[in-house]
Amino acid sequence: MPIVGRDAELKTMLHAAELAARGDAQIVILGGPTGIGKSALCRAFCQDLTDFRVLSVAGVPSEQDIKYSAANRIIQSAHDELSLDLRRANLIQEDSTMMAAGGALISVLDDIRDGSPVALIVEDAHLVDDYSLKAIGFMLLRMMSDEIITVLDTEHINKTKKDVGLAGNDERVTQIDLTGLTVPALREYLASEKLPTLSVSQLAQIAKWSNGNPLYVKALVGAMEGGRGIPEPLSLADVPPSLTAAVKEWSDSFPQRSRPILDVLAVLNAPTTVPTLQQLVHSDTLLDDIEPLVTEGAAQWRTEADDPRLELMHSGQRDAVYASIPQSRRRELHRAAADILAPPAKWRHQIAALEEYDGDLASELLEAADRESAQGDLSHAAQYELAASEAAPESDIRRTALLKAVRLLVISGQYAAALGYGARIEDTIASPQKNEALGFLEYARGHDAGASEYLRLAREGFGDADGAARASAELASLQRSLGLGAQAVRSAQYALARTADAGIIGQAQANIAWGAALQDGPAEGLRRLSQLRANPAEVPAPDMDALACRGILRGLSGQLTDALADLRVVVRRSTPGLTRRSDYAAKVNAAACHLMLGEWEQARRTASLAFDEAQISGRDVDFAVVHSMSAAIYALQGQWEWAEADLREAQSIANETDFAAPEFHIRQAGGTIGFARQDWRTVIRELGRAMEDSSNEGRVRVYGTWFLPMLGVACARAHELSKGAEALAALEALEPTGAMPIVASKWVKGNLLYAQGDLPAASRAFRDGLAVPPDGGEPVLHRSMLRCDFGRVLIETDAKDEARSQLLAAEKVFRSLGAQPLVAQCHELLGRSEASDHATGAESFWGELTDREKDTAKLVGRGWTNKEIAQELYVSTKTVEYHLGNMYAKGNLKNRRQLRDVIQTLAA
Repeated sequence: MPIVGRDAELKTMLHAAELAARGDAQIVILGGPTGIGKSALCRAFCQDLTDFRVLSVAGVPSEQDIKYSAANRIIQSAHDELSLDLRRANLIQEDSTMMAAGGALISVLDDIRDGSPVALIVEDAHLVDDYSLKAIGFMLLRMMSDEIITVLDTEHINKTKKDVGLAGNDERVTQIDLTGLTVPALREYLASEKLPTLSVSQLAQIAKWSNGNPLYVKALVGAMEGGRGIPEPLSLADVPPSLTAAVKEWSDSFPQRSRPILDVLAVLNAPTTVPTLQQLVHSDTLLDDIEPLVTEGAAQWRTEADDPRLELMHSGQRDAVYASIPQSRRRELHRAAADILAPPAKWRHQIAALEEYDGDLASELLEAADRESAQGDLSHAAQYELAASEAAPESDIRRTALLKAVRLLVISGQYAAALGYGARIEDTIASPQKNEALGFLEYARGHDAGASEYLRLAREGFGDADGAARASAELASLQRSLGLGAQAVRSAQYALARTADAGIIGQAQANIAWGAALQDGPAEGLRRLSQLRANPAEVPAPDMDALACRGILRGLSGQLTDALADLRVVVRRSTPGLTRRSDYAAKVNAAACHLMLGEWEQARRTASLAFDEAQISGRDVDFAVVHSMSAAIYALQGQWEWAEADLREAQSIANETDFAAPEFHIRQAGGTIGFARQDWRTVIRELGRAMEDSSNEGRVRVYGTWFLPMLGVACARAHELSKGAEALAALEALEPTGAMPIVASKWVKGNLLYAQGDLPAASRAFRDGLAVPPDGGEPVLHRSMLRCDFGRVLIETDAKDEARSQLLAAEKVFRSLGAQPLVAQCHELLGRSEASDHATGAESFWGELTDREKDTAKLVGRGWTNKEIAQELYVSTKTVEYHLGNMYAKGNLKNRRQLRDVIQTLAA
């Protein structure tokens, strides 16, 4: 099996082996927690040691108290390798001295070497008996100049080094601390293990939960039912028994007085102060007991404002340790924690310790949930509602709390957590609240069409105006996501007529504006937001969704700098909401604005921030949009492999959705990749299909400035002029409020006129595009592409000096952006301009030649010799030389090669 994600570590080990093979003995200490991949790395290392004799031994828990047990197994392994009978005299006796034991190991390694270097691999060295470790240490001290490499893999690296007696400054020692795999490495790991393929968001969720530890990842993914996806949310119930057992065995390898600390940290599930730990562990040597946990990577200190707190390393470790604690002991620890902690932590532990319903506790929790909701902290409110759904004696209170909690979880972006309660929601009785919760869960799954149907039923079922208004506002958000402009406007107006809630009003106004944009373009949507304050910093919090809408529509209509001003404020002041997700949408559209403005590094960083946002509180469908944006940026920079990888990722995610928006953005990305490659048919196919889908009619109006210019130019280059004219008409129909759409229209128009052969009209169109003032921000990308195509027309109209000026200006911009495909286009045209100059000079030279000189020159161009030319023309070689001399003088040429090049230029 190939090693995954450990190339650097393997290279380090192989370098140490090279030194050992030259007689410089080496020691590699390979450390990391259980399951991190130490043994796999050792196996990969041994496979590459083709010239070494390899001896392996592994620590065994049952032999830890048997003196020299591991050392004797090394001797046994050596004798097996040499096919010798093992007599008892060869083994180390329990009463042997350390020197004698170490000498026995030296002797057996000398026997097995037989002219080849030796690799001694000690796996799970933390489970090797102390006497064997000391014997190995003695052996290492005596074999400093031998052809041997010793690899010790251990979960307790500092203790193992101490037991072996390795000095910290020993140059022969290489210490490698293995950490978790990255998300790309985890994907490769799952493929190598033939485990189900996961989306980026799922991989990111698992990576965060497991800290990239392959043991946790493999156990969790391997436990999936039918390989359909990771459990949502990742929680205690999802920890496979195999993982619990492995982690318990690992926990038991720590000193006995340290183990209770792991249990307490797992129960508290939060960074914990030393005084709190002291009250729960009751140890008079607490700091000494903590030390091995920290030094060996089982726990870590977090210091905040000079307040050190101890915590476990990652969520997966916590869940596995917690699952290994007997239930009676868990309840005991939760009760003890509840006794010393204040709310809200106190309530969490009270719930965990409950053995029967508690009405008073449920009332406290519901009051706390109402307070948090009023203050805008929906995440905490959701947790209190969930706790109340377990504590309340009355079933209707439990049900209402659960339904409300799921809605709050989704609104606050905790999609995976909400989906974990899907089965419980399904089991509740029919009600408008149930339909609303089911709609939110469908939205969390990326099924916007299904979600809208549930919310429509919820709106119709609610008897109170507030509930109906809330459901209708969220329904409008979904309808705008589905591209249904008229329906979104109607649903938003329905909500406005039934509520005084500022948040719902702000959401409804944003949906009315977006719905108008879907019907009549971005400019019409902007008119519906005229009530917003001009200064985005002065826009109140309830209107953040409307501000995000204004920023996005401004960018799409050409007001790039004003758009960024709006979107920056939205990112800083994010607000909750179902499909509002203002901060995420703001980042994606801000990246697009930076791209148009020629600020490509900022575009890349902003897209990366959107990706991070999606990882924290995003749906899988969010990743499809970010990957589409990233694919477009990579394509324009000529990084084809990365662009294609992003596009594939986006496509795999979009396959799981039930509405067209993700596919629409993917086709834009595919069209951009085709455009960067000058693959005009691909551009027309991808963008044409996006337009032809009737469900995208509104999206075409809203996002037309992003893709219609590319489609129009591609149609012109492919001579599909009627389609190109349609794209231009659609682009010109959008009411621009900034320079970018106008420049783009002139670019497309110039290309269509050029394709029709009307070069003067094409030149006028391009000049008009260059003359557009940079209102709303300089459209660097479109203006530079227009310059490049204008250069092409100027070459053909013999305005070569101006052509070079335009092409060099465009090339300079493209080079600064890292847009290598566009730089290459400029280079090609500049080369064509120079070739044109050469051709003009060659034509002038040809006109000065006599007929006999022309006959001679044609044959020189074919590469003939003077003798061959003389024979062909029936003249002497002296005459040929005479003609050549005359031609050199007329063309200011130095030699025969230059004459040949001129003739070949003419032929071309």
